[in-house]
Amino acid sequence: MVKRKIGTSGESTRSAKTHWGWIVPAFALVTFLTSWANLYPTLAVEQWYARGIFPLISGIARRIADAVRFSWLDLVIPVGFVSTVWLILRRQWKWLLNLAAAFYLILFWSWALNYHRERLSSKLQVDVSHMNAGAIDDFAMRAAAELNRLYKEKEGLTYDEAGTLEEARRRVRRVIGIIDGKDWDAPHRVKVSWIANRWFRAAGIDGMFNPIGHEPIVTETLLDIERPFVIAHEFAHVQGYPDEGDANVIAALAALKSSNPAFQYSGWLNLWFYLRNRDRDKLIDSGPREDLQRIISRLRRDRIDWISHLQSLVLDWFLKANSVEQGIRSYSRVVLLVAGIEPSWERFR
Repeated sequence: MVKRKIGTSGESTRSAKTHWGWIVPAFALVTFLTSWANLYPTLAVEQWYARGIFPLISGIARRIADAVRFSWLDLVIPVGFVSTVWLILRRQWKWLLNLAAAFYLILFWSWALNYHRERLSSKLQVDVSHMNAGAIDDFAMRAAAELNRLYKEKEGLTYDEAGTLEEARRRVRRVIGIIDGKDWDAPHRVKVSWIANRWFRAAGIDGMFNPIGHEPIVTETLLDIERPFVIAHEFAHVQGYPDEGDANVIAALAALKSSNPAFQYSGWLNLWFYLRNRDRDKLIDSGPREDLQRIISRLRRDRIDWISHLQSLVLDWFLKANSVEQGIRSYSRVVLLVAGIEPSWERFR
């Protein structure tokens, strides 16, 4: 009599586990492809996610992000590195793939889906007559005059870090509240990452938003004149504006319409980097010109060119993969948009 071997229940269980093991990577792949193809409906993302679900996520994340003084990035990076090395050495490729997929899914669904929300320009009262070449020349002259005036006005002020953090958080919250009609208490403890700070200095980066820990991070080498704008920029990311150009515009509005001369000066100084050329630099006095040189010297002092170029390539790819067609060039949109909405600045005061 011939006996035929029939599969056991143990083999069936292992087969089922094998199939389940591909669910997270498959979901991550579908999420990435649909994001890259820009298939998420903008209006639905804006109304249901950016103004509904995300504020709830951000409110929960605030309790974790603000609970400690250290950056969660300093815990995530070494744990992730050790876990990756351990899985590679043990050739646990499926677990490694699942770990990477889970990381991406958390990043995307807890924050990066905001890349598919409505563009900031569609929510603002843009006057295109303020965006032509002649109007931008006039705007540059105003920027130079403001820099010269504010440099003298801020000279008598003493830098206050706690006050700067609170002012930046409050001003960004007000600007976004006016634009979106939505107000919530997002994470607000600004941190310095011991690990990332070394990369920041080599790559010429001023700061970043850690989407895993929902925390704003800035480099410790920032000058006092830079901090108001850079911190406001990172707070814009915290409150659901991941696009770099949009974050620049929000930070500019928060700084320029502040009652604090130091904030106004920081805002105009950042705009000047996008406006300046050899002829326009002659419009500003020696004080602002020296401040510009101080910032440039800080960036050049520790920057390593190949790391800076690598960082730019990675960031450019990441932005384009998340439907920011201009990539890193989106940073420079700030001048056109800020100039274009100048007639309606007062509502952000």
